[in-house]
Amino acid sequence: MSAKKKIIIGLISVLIAIGLIFIGIYALNSSSKADETDIPTAEAFVNEEFDKIAVSQISKLIAEKNTIKVDELSYGSQKNIILECRIKTVDLHTLLSPHYNEFLGTSPKKSTGMYKSKSDLDREFREKLTALISDCDTTEQKATLTLYQTDSGLRIFADKETADFIYGGIDKIRTQILGKTHYTDSDGTEREIGSTNITRGLVECFKLRYDDRVPDTGSRIVRMWNSFKYDFYRIFIEDARWETIFTGLWVTLKLTFFALIIGIFLGFLVAFIRCTAIKLKKKNFLLSLLDLICKLYISIIRGTPAMVQIMIIYFVFFMPMGVSKFVAAVVCFGLNSGAYVAEIVRGGIMSVDEGQTEAGRSLGFGYMSTMFYIILPQAFKAVLPALANEFIVLLKETSIAFYIGLGDLMYSVNAIRAATYTQFMPLIAAALIYLVLVLVLSKLVSILERRLRNNER
Repeated sequence: MSAKKKIIIGLISVLIAIGLIFIGIYALNSSSKADETDIPTAEAFVNEEFDKIAVSQISKLIAEKNTIKVDELSYGSQKNIILECRIKTVDLHTLLSPHYNEFLGTSPKKSTGMYKSKSDLDREFREKLTALISDCDTTEQKATLTLYQTDSGLRIFADKETADFIYGGIDKIRTQILGKTHYTDSDGTEREIGSTNITRGLVECFKLRYDDRVPDTGSRIVRMWNSFKYDFYRIFIEDARWETIFTGLWVTLKLTFFALIIGIFLGFLVAFIRCTAIKLKKKNFLLSLLDLICKLYISIIRGTPAMVQIMIIYFVFFMPMGVSKFVAAVVCFGLNSGAYVAEIVRGGIMSVDEGQTEAGRSLGFGYMSTMFYIILPQAFKAVLPALANEFIVLLKETSIAFYIGLGDLMYSVNAIRAATYTQFMPLIAAALIYLVLVLVLSKLVSILERRLRNNER
């Protein structure tokens, strides 16, 4: 290596080292203390933020009666501000407990005999609750709240317990209402709640919307890593969603396996019929008819998209007969793969020199024996790479099975996307799983090719 190249490499290495040092300093030496503020500013911010989490009419009414007074302010070591507060709020539990039976015993029917809609029940509950809460007194309690300094300004950590406390036990009320299945009538008789709309309509009155994730006050690199960990946990670990992915993967593998068996069987059968019709000089009616059917089958399957095929096979033919989605998908992908395998195998058979057939005949083999013992083994070696590619395409093509509602890998991934409102990680996970499967299949095929080459020697 010349001296000039060594100097260039050395300079590049020094620049990279300096960059890494600056990144480390930035990551480690980020400020750990929140910006200075005063009690009135913090008090106004806290009241405003807690008012925002009220989204129903009743929770907004409670927010109007709530007040938060800050007595002391101190700074923590994690870019946080600790507030010692006095909170005036409505004691919902004491207020509503005597009225549970009245609310839950609401008649689910109108005077016309028809069931009330959810909006009718909501309006009825709101009117009763508004009358109760408007006239009630507030109670004062002490609590500690925490503000966090972020890039976008101050943020408050409003977890479930804090929000419930500020709103006088609103979450406990919701939980109690949902857990009740009976109420006590005015005459003391215990009765079953008449309609699920009653509990749901009542619960809707206490709805809050808050972010219970602690604000991240670390450096940019640390925040990116923490965000990745949080998203990964929320998408895959929470509610054991990773099990959904592996359940879908198992369905995909089974679907590919059975479709592959059907495809190989059909492909070799169709290829054999077509090659026989070409090679034999004397054609009978049955052979000509079978050859025509095989040509139509290949033309139709190769000329239409697989997504259209699976929807026709399931929705038009199989669903009216009560056949399962899995069977419909296996049949569809088996037929689809069979058409491509047939053309691949036919090309391999036709590529074998005609002298091989004549040599087999001269040794006393019939047409069938010559085909199975001499022609097909040579053709298989020639078409193995193309067959492997077709099997890989089949594995990836099964991803459209979710269009008919089959619970395969893509169906599971789409369910996670819908549940988490996240696109990137679920789709990347699906892509990586398919990539690993394809790499494993490709490796197995390369091992088989190597052994076939060794046998030739």
